[in-house]
Amino acid sequence: MKILLLVKDSLEAQGLKWLLTSQWSDMQVEIAKNANVTTEADLYIVDMSYILADGFELPPQVAWLGISSERTFQTVYKALSLKAEDVLFRPFQPDRLIKQVQQIRYRWRNERAQLKSTVPKREELVTYENLLVGESRAEHLVLLSLIAPSRAEELDHLVRELEKHDFPTIYDIFPFSDFVLVVHRLREIQSLQEAYSIFFAQWKRQSDALLTIYLYADERHTSYRDLYMKMRRFHERIFYDGYDILTVEKDDLLWRDMDPFLSPLEQREWVEMLEKRQVAAIRQWMEQDFLTLEAPFPDPEMVRVRLTSILAQIRRYMTANSLKTQKVEQAYDSLFETIIREPVMYHIVQSFTAFISELLQTSADESKREGNLVEKVQERIAANYWDATWNLAACADELKLHKSTLSRKYAMEAGEPFSDALLRMRIEEAKRLLTETDLSIAEVSSSAGFTHSTYFSRRFKEETGMTPYQFRMKWV
Repeated sequence: MKILLLVKDSLEAQGLKWLLTSQWSDMQVEIAKNANVTTEADLYIVDMSYILADGFELPPQVAWLGISSERTFQTVYKALSLKAEDVLFRPFQPDRLIKQVQQIRYRWRNERAQLKSTVPKREELVTYENLLVGESRAEHLVLLSLIAPSRAEELDHLVRELEKHDFPTIYDIFPFSDFVLVVHRLREIQSLQEAYSIFFAQWKRQSDALLTIYLYADERHTSYRDLYMKMRRFHERIFYDGYDILTVEKDDLLWRDMDPFLSPLEQREWVEMLEKRQVAAIRQWMEQDFLTLEAPFPDPEMVRVRLTSILAQIRRYMTANSLKTQKVEQAYDSLFETIIREPVMYHIVQSFTAFISELLQTSADESKREGNLVEKVQERIAANYWDATWNLAACADELKLHKSTLSRKYAMEAGEPFSDALLRMRIEEAKRLLTETDLSIAEVSSSAGFTHSTYFSRRFKEETGMTPYQFRMKWV
């Protein structure tokens, strides 16, 4: 298998090459010298910065993995739209890359085994070549079953059990990286349905991995390649159906159009629900938007992008409320990974609502620990007003809050902006110094926390209606 690395960092590229070649002795890994893809490969590992750049193109219908440092929904959307096998976000564990490449390599070897075989083929035998290339059609009607286990490591076990099962017709088994495709000569569909019902029940007694089985009978002599593509789309529908089902499909599967991004109105709804910590309303919104979908379903990839669009609103809330502890960040990253990798939407929604519930509880706990924010801010103003360099940002750092969060919360609770409170404290100190000391106007300005005496005089007159000199003369 040949892999081409398109990675900007040469040291990272060398590290990836060493990792892959040390794992498989027959692996050919080449590092591209630039972003121009002129070398053919079986797998491309590409820095997403290339993919997002204007003018960059990968060869059509190629297998590729993306790597990126940007956990954004734009990155995911681009990768999904270009049919990436996966996106790994730095820093990723080497085992993650090895696992992804191993699955792709497994599929690559299976899909090409029959293409490279020199053994004469039996008459009417279905091959990988029939399924993947060409327009060959069966002389007899066929029934296809797509069988997907909830755990990929059960694939070998699944194939062995299918080979032993007593099906009433001739059949061929084709393992792929995440499902098994079985092609039967179709005689009588009822007997095949019964055979699969028995197999389904037997599997449950011997494995805790769940199965989803789609049966599709072709009565129009469709080409094997078209049938294979139809069955792959049924596999994608596990996103909605989940596992532990056996179903007979009679119609082709088509996705409906969907705008994956939140509308301005929906964005305002999310801002309000998050600010008010409305966990029940958020759960209802998620269930209504994602768990009540009916056929024809939208493309699962677009649903994932919509989920990351919502995640962007949560990121803004986390930033505004300074909820970026290591624990919260790890939970956020875990949810992001779940959105782009979890095969079943119901599980994604469960993880999503659980994360939001915990996040909003953390936010509520932080608010309680803050106590009386107004008193804390005023204490710090009283202790630091004399320092002309001390400001909102410095106060926020002391209170371990984001400055925009502090500004918003203080204004809401105190009824005045932070800047007004700080200016008032400095003006009051200037009044005291003007009436109780013989300091010059410039010295009063500096002692009260003003950078320039000219600015001090202007602001003092705005607040009191008198210049500092007039104020002093009034009290002489």
